[in-house]
Amino acid sequence: MGRILFFVLISIITVGCNFITKEKNSIEQNPIEKKIEKAMAENNVPSLSIGIIRDGKIDVLKGFGTKSRKDTTKVNENSIFQIASQSKMFTGIMVNNLIQEGKLNLEESITSYFPSDINENAKKRLDKIKLKFLLNHTSGIPSDACSVYSERIDGDAWTKGYSIEQLIKDINTIKLEFEPGSQFQYSNSGYAVVGFICETVSNLSYSQLLEKYVTLPYELNNTSVRLSDTQALRLVRPYRKDNRMIATEPSNMGMATPASAIYSNATDLTNILAEQIKAYRLYDSLNEQSPLILTKQTSKMDEKLQYGFGLIKMTSGSDIKYSHGGDADGFACEYFFSPQKNTGVVLLTSSGGRWLGELADGILENLK
Repeated sequence: MGRILFFVLISIITVGCNFITKEKNSIEQNPIEKKIEKAMAENNVPSLSIGIIRDGKIDVLKGFGTKSRKDTTKVNENSIFQIASQSKMFTGIMVNNLIQEGKLNLEESITSYFPSDINENAKKRLDKIKLKFLLNHTSGIPSDACSVYSERIDGDAWTKGYSIEQLIKDINTIKLEFEPGSQFQYSNSGYAVVGFICETVSNLSYSQLLEKYVTLPYELNNTSVRLSDTQALRLVRPYRKDNRMIATEPSNMGMATPASAIYSNATDLTNILAEQIKAYRLYDSLNEQSPLILTKQTSKMDEKLQYGFGLIKMTSGSDIKYSHGGDADGFACEYFFSPQKNTGVVLLTSSGGRWLGELADGILENLK
């Protein structure tokens, strides 16, 4: 679930503009706003939220469209979406905190963190997988090793959940596709195992870990595993990518949530984006450490792309920018930033596709 390597195919959109806003919650009529509205119309997407960072500060927060095709409530920066594979970034932040606390070691075999429920045969098969291999997608674990991924029908939301018993059963039968550490292959199931390990070593649920290491420290009030009744009222309606007139549902991913199913909104993602840009600028200039630095160790995706711990580093000459995104069955998210330019952009929609990544990258490239 979620896009994997669309970045390689991105064509940079030229958006010549002077995008100036005087109030955080409003965008004056300008080329970027027109570009967003044009992209939504061309792709038949009813809902979109955007956040923009300029000069390290939140410059724009705004929504476009309506909550659904039937509900004409206007979308705004507080409307809630599922963020699909963007969830991996939050899992990476958790791991960095647990490393700082001495509860995890990147060089350790993942089997050293397994409880007794994992059988000895599985421990032997998976013993060569270091924790860092799970995080940077070089573990050899197939993306659909977990039944929640192998049994889902492409285009349909997954509403059945995924219990810890099911995950343990799947771990006990995983067969590796290649020697751990030898190559890159994106794996949603690998991040489900990361979440399981985090829960095991901390004695906390993933929801509690998210709150402890992410939502409380960075004041992300609408980023969660499960929505409250009040938050559910602000959830937009997702639509299938293969037919955007057909409404679908949020997915209930259970123990696969660390890879695929956190909820958030433009306000929260833009807030943590601002903090992450600041952290990267301090790291680049003063080597100041932060759990938000997710690319100290990376794997090679291609000549220009490297995968860290839920964040992709993209290099083009002297220009370095960072990104991730998510594309589920009805929701999509893009998250791009440049520490060098002190800029960033977040986009959330109610239906995905490559167009969203192209739009986000194009906006970032033309921020001044």
